[in-house]
Formats: sequence, structure tokens, C-alpha cells
Amino acid sequence: MTLRPCRVARAVTLAVFLLSFGILLSLSGTAIADGSQERLERWRAMSPEQRERIRERYRRWKELPPEKQARIMERKRRWRELPEEQRRYLKDRRELMKDAGTEDRVVVRDFFRRMRSLSPEARGAARQKIWKWRALPAGEREEAMRSWPFYRGLSDREREILRWFLFARPGERPPHE
Repeated sequence: MTLRPCRVARAVTLAVFLLSFGILLSLSGTAIADGSQERLERWRAMSPEQRERIRERYRRWKELPPEKQARIMERKRRWRELPEEQRRYLKDRRELMKDAGTEDRVVVRDFFRRMRSLSPEARGAARQKIWKWRALPAGEREEAMRSWPFYRGLSDREREILRWFLFARPGERPPHE
């Protein structure tokens, strides 16, 4: 279960690379001369081990079922459409999750499992609330979060972990460390 975010991240990275690599291979000689020359130079500058890793990722990409490839491409498209501030926030949350302890991860995963069980409209509304709550002072934020039935059902420790994950600044350690 703990490898799922890593697998998704690797799959997205693979998809991005493969698109770049496929474009490079499909370009004509004049297109390469017009702007992809630097890509070709980077490829030539890579060590044989780096090239082999890229080839292996490409082989794994080609082995993925088309529906999985489509899902990865859709996620990539949605990621590109996000405003930079939201992408930075999500990257920061990913870093927090990497450094989180086992208990912290369990609480956060449970939160997201509950979020995924909501209808798309309710999930969007919850995201908007979280986004607005980020601007509130801690006391007001806590009061606003208590309006959430899910949040009221958490223990004090679980609430603390969830608040840390949703609202911590990058690099901020979990509250119990």
C-alpha cells in the first residue's frame, strides 16, 4: 500500500519521458536542427547506464495496457492545467508524506480514502474548503474544520496529524516529533 504513490509518480515520470523521447525520435532532421538539437546532445552525453534505464522505462511503458497509459496521460494533462500555486502545494504535500511516520501516513491515507468516496461535486467542494482554510488563522481554521462530520469523528492526535498534513509549510515536521 505504501508503494502506490511511488508507482504512480514513477508511471507519470515515465509517461513524460516517453512522450519527450517519442517526439525526439519522430522528428525529421530539420526539426532536430530547429530546436531539438539540445535534446539530442543530452542523449549523447548520457552514460550507457542512463540510456539503458530510459530504454527500460520505455519498454515498461509499452507493456502497460492502453487504459493505464490513457489514465497516466490524463493525469499528466490535468497536472499541467493546474495553476503553479496548486502544483507547488501538491509537491510540498508529497514531500511531507515522504518524511511522515507510519501513523501519520495511515491518517492521511484514510482521509484521502474518504475523499475519494465522495461524489465529484462534494469532493470539489471539500477541496475548495481546504484551499480557503489555508488562509485562516489556526483557531478559525480549527473551528471551520469542526463543521466537517469526518473531522469531528477523529481523535485529537488524528486531527493534529491531518492539520499538519493539510496546512504545514514545506519541511515542517509532524507535531509529535
